[in-house]
Amino acid sequence: MLNGKYQLEVGLKALVGLLDEFRSGNITNGNIEREVLKRHTRELSKRWEQQFPDFPESRFPYSSDMGLLFRGRRDAYLKKAIIRLAEAHEQGHGNRIIVNPACVIARHTRDLASRLPHFKLIGTDIDPRWNWIYEHILRKNNPDNFEFIKDNIFDPTVHVTPTAVVFFGACGSVSDGAIDYAIESKSPYLMFRTCCQHMIGGNTEITHRPRFINWVFRLLGWGLSRMRQKEKYAGFYFSDKYSKEHYPRSEAARGVSNSDEFLEVSRNSADTDLCRAIIDLDRYLLLVEKGYNVWYRGELFVAERY
Repeated sequence: MLNGKYQLEVGLKALVGLLDEFRSGNITNGNIEREVLKRHTRELSKRWEQQFPDFPESRFPYSSDMGLLFRGRRDAYLKKAIIRLAEAHEQGHGNRIIVNPACVIARHTRDLASRLPHFKLIGTDIDPRWNWIYEHILRKNNPDNFEFIKDNIFDPTVHVTPTAVVFFGACGSVSDGAIDYAIESKSPYLMFRTCCQHMIGGNTEITHRPRFINWVFRLLGWGLSRMRQKEKYAGFYFSDKYSKEHYPRSEAARGVSNSDEFLEVSRNSADTDLCRAIIDLDRYLLLVEKGYNVWYRGELFVAERY
């Protein structure tokens, strides 16, 4: 498949370039990171812009405190792409189901439901309390085409063939569980934003640096390490199916890196965009290997099944 071969070549070239930068220690300096990321992912960004123009650029790194505040702009931008592709798919296919794993309070799921009235939107999450609070305490109405289902994305029970699987910031390996759910359910589309790349492979350790966001994630990591010791939180954030040995996930990435290096990358990714991109490029390569046409830019993915 020519297009798939091209995508593998472009993605692997970008990954190798960023791994070389990581090995050389070119992280944590915002100016250097911005320059090398732009250089090594130029072809991927160009391809994205051709298909989805007007990407919401930001002068703040995604891994900074200000960058986290501005991620809502990318979510809104991603929703426009989801709506555009869902409506185009609807014209030629009868299936009208969109699944949003790891939806938490499901506000994005409800928003999409209100804007795609001819689709059924299913939001799933392992912890139903947040959705209940959003619905009953905050008094948010449910569109008629919205449904919440309690589900563990590491062991999903929602067996449908959706038009699309979408999510907006699934933490660490939860993103990988959702990606695999889309692949296994043969979803024509997979559209999402990643986050918390430092939590892949069961990792809760963060490389110490004197930054506020670094301190926040170290504190969260401490809390998650305690949570993992309690049986009632089994399936929350971590799974043996996505332990350290399962990374890198793509065959292409396993040819140029290994589990130990990816764990080290993850521990540095809390406050470095370059390390986040390394983990995401492995996901990009996996999706291409699984038969998807993939666009990637700035933690956003759009994947269309061939």
